[in-house]
Amino acid sequence: MATRPAAAERRGIDRNRRRVSIRYGDEKARFLGYTQEMGEEGLFLQGNQLYPPGTVLGMEIELPEGTRSARGIVRWVKEVPPAFRRSMRGGMGIELLTGK
Repeated sequence: MATRPAAAERRGIDRNRRRVSIRYGDEKARFLGYTQEMGEEGLFLQGNQLYPPGTVLGMEIELPEGTRSARGIVRWVKEVPPAFRRSMRGGMGIELLTGK
C-alpha cells in the first residue's frame, strides 16, 4: 500500500503553526477567531462564523509587532457539529490577497 505524504509535504508551501487572534468578516471585521497555521500566502482560521468558499474576508490580524489589516478569500471550509467543537478543529482555509 502506498503511503500518503504528510500535509506539509503535499502543500509545497511552508506554514508556521502559530496561534494569532484575528477579527474577520465579509463586510466588517466583527467576528473573533484564531489562526492555527500561517504562511505568506494563506492561513487556517478557526472560528465559529464560517463563510462559503469564494467569500472575500476583511481581517485584522494581531501580531506581536502590531495589528495588520489583510484581505483573503475562503478556499475551503471544514464544518464541525457544535457538540464536537471542543475536541475538533473547524474553520476555513484562507488565501491571502496581496494586491489582487
